[in-house]
Amino acid sequence: MRKINDFDLKLLQLFVTIVDSGGFSAAQFKLNMHQSTISTRMNDLETRLGMTLCHRGRRGFRLTKDGEKVYQLCQMLFSDIAYFEEQLDNIRSVSHGHIKLALTDNLATNPQCRIQLAIRQFCNEHPKVTIDTDIWDSYQIEMMLLEGKIELGITSSEVRKDGLKYDYLFEEKQCLYCAPGHPILSRDSEITLDELIEFPVVERGLAHSITPLSRVKGFKPQASSANMEATAHLLLSGNFVGYLPDHYADIWVKRGEMVRINAPSLEYSAEFHLTTLDTKELSFAASELVKAISEAHKVNNTSLSTTH
Repeated sequence: MRKINDFDLKLLQLFVTIVDSGGFSAAQFKLNMHQSTISTRMNDLETRLGMTLCHRGRRGFRLTKDGEKVYQLCQMLFSDIAYFEEQLDNIRSVSHGHIKLALTDNLATNPQCRIQLAIRQFCNEHPKVTIDTDIWDSYQIEMMLLEGKIELGITSSEVRKDGLKYDYLFEEKQCLYCAPGHPILSRDSEITLDELIEFPVVERGLAHSITPLSRVKGFKPQASSANMEATAHLLLSGNFVGYLPDHYADIWVKRGEMVRINAPSLEYSAEFHLTTLDTKELSFAASELVKAISEAHKVNNTSLSTTH
């Protein structure tokens, strides 16, 4: 037998089933064949191979030395075929998959954020994959990941949750801003924490103890929001001071509608992480997007992944 065809594969599979079953008689049920048919097929295989694979008779079923070697080769062959079929399914899953990605708000203006680049690269390579993308608060993203509602999230979490994996991507600087004409701007010197809390402040909210104001005992902000755009509306009203990312506030600073407050000691940085469920393997499509996001931000997930 010089070349293996489909008929040969079927005969080899029959041979493996017989060996695994322990003989012709025991293999009848698995193969759904009469013993005479099984014997005929085995004779065909031995003729095509030009060797005797097994002895069958009163002494029972047993493999010849050639049969043992062929059986081992068959196991390798069918294992390789199974691997080939699995990889085809993987390629098909990536090419026609669906991904649910959730992001925190107002990342597009951050020059360190390269999610757009990652999505462009991913879509170029896998144009048939569909993507659902939405904006949520980091806490909500984490809960949706734990509940299995999404596969991937970009979060900025000050308290990491068990069962999730956080991979660092980039960060942003948060500074205090207000509208022009706000009385806090009349102070010539650097604004201190005690001076700041004399004015109505927009804080991040009870679930986000991340700003320097979060450490002030008994401090109760007049307004709170974890959303950057909502915070911007409050600051633009002229009534409040509060934190915004520099890259986001720059829109209104250039228009003369917002001013950065002189308070360098009260500034802070927020880190953003690619967040996934630690206990569940990602779909193949999601894995490819993770790879694209990591490469776009020059992150090695295998070395930076941390379970919390």
